[in-house]
Amino acid sequence: MEPFLVALFRLYTFSTGRRLFALHQVQKLALTAGHMDLVGHANDAIAHDTDTRALEARWAGRKQSTFSPEAKQLDIYVDAALGALRDGADAQIRACAPGDPIAEAALKMLDVLFPKGVGAITTLGFVDELAEVDRILNRLEQPDYKALVTELGLTRQVTRLKNLEGQYRAAIEGPGGTLTYATVKDARAKGQSLLLQVVAMILGKYPSDNEADMKSRGALLSPILVQNEAIRRYLRDRKPIEDVNPETGEIEQAPPVHETQAP
Repeated sequence: MEPFLVALFRLYTFSTGRRLFALHQVQKLALTAGHMDLVGHANDAIAHDTDTRALEARWAGRKQSTFSPEAKQLDIYVDAALGALRDGADAQIRACAPGDPIAEAALKMLDVLFPKGVGAITTLGFVDELAEVDRILNRLEQPDYKALVTELGLTRQVTRLKNLEGQYRAAIEGPGGTLTYATVKDARAKGQSLLLQVVAMILGKYPSDNEADMKSRGALLSPILVQNEAIRRYLRDRKPIEDVNPETGEIEQAPPVHETQAP
């Protein structure tokens, strides 16, 4: 197994605003502590995610009316596929005997995939619904859910949703577009990787469990851990992750949709 940082550190995937807000604070603390290499790396991460915010704003600003007729038709098919996935699982739950562990597992899966119900996803704009479909399919690829999908007889529904996802993305992004959802997604992933590199640098500077290292390490990591805990509370309460203003840390009124990965 490759030792990727995302597999080594138990951090949630931050929204771009939350990454920037934490990075600005870490940068100031590193400057005070005289860690100029960490300051430089934080600068690079901030510059990257500043560009990512600009990409997100451009992508979110696209109007529904600008998409092709194929996108509108595929949106209907995707809505139906999401409903079929939920209904198939629900039918199996209702057919189970009381206390059946499969029914309990299926209920928990539906809570994760559709925390506010299918309607909360199917009423989204094209771009946001595509992001939700990506999130659902990524989660269904995890080993525990792959086995559960087979047990519940939902393989056909998942396969249908996978096939539609590629067509849906192509119709939304359009041929030869200068900005695609994949571009935004890749920028977010690189931003998260840069954040994890900041964490690795901090741990390298203060690796031991002696009191001095723990105090210094805790101070530099604190801005990142505060945001991680905020995301954990959102997930615990099954609420959408709200982004924050990268300068003030205040909740933004209309943040872009973000994919969040649990540790």
